[in-house]
Order: sequence, then C-alpha cells, then structure tokens
Amino acid sequence: MTTGKILIAKHNNFPSKYIVADLSTLTYKWDQVPVNEWTDYADKHGIPYKELFSDLDRNGLLHPVIVRDLKNNGVLRKYRCGGRRIIWAKRQGYTHISAYKVEGIYATENDKRLADEITADQWFKID
Repeated sequence: MTTGKILIAKHNNFPSKYIVADLSTLTYKWDQVPVNEWTDYADKHGIPYKELFSDLDRNGLLHPVIVRDLKNNGVLRKYRCGGRRIIWAKRQGYTHISAYKVEGIYATENDKRLADEITADQWFKID
C-alpha cells in the first residue's frame, strides 16, 4: 500500500496503464534543479509555468503524468509531458503522483501507438 501525500488525477482514461508513482525516485528533465529554486530557473530560461501552476492550485491534477522505465532498470522517467506538474507536486509536498506507465525500451508497435494515444489525450490540455 502506498503511503504519503498522493496527488490523484481527476481523470483516468487509461486504467490499464494507471499507477501511483513515487516522486522521490521519478526522474525528469530538470532533476538537477532544486525544486525550491525551480521557478527562478524557469523565469531565467523562459519556461512557462505560471498559468499551469495557477490552474493546478485551482483545479488539482486533471490527468496523470506519463512515465516509462526507459532503461528497463526499474527507474521511472517522465515521458513527453508532465515535468512541470511533477515540479508543482513536489513544491506542494506531495510524495506520489498519478501516472500512466507506458512501455520503455521493449515497446512494441502497439505499445508505441498507445503511448501516442495517451499523449494526444492530454498534450494540449496541460503541459
């Protein structure tokens, strides 16, 4: 059983791929930027986040982030979209986040199509 502060998405359109991911081990593009310094980093580098963070403050997490085990080593990494939602969750003190786990290095063509479908379901709605 997962314990801690879990950020649960309001929508789960792909239940067969749904997991609760541990934010302490989930990797993403900005791993090397301390979470408490990330907004300064984003402002300096022109990374938009304010509208998304405001929306998350008002509405919570609408869709799970997308992750995959890229190197087949048990370490989950953000896939395509969701990095800013992960940052927001960490800044709010969450320990876990709703996620869709798609196939990594051994993905079949069907797996890749499903990953594309999951991404398309949320790409323009969030980040």
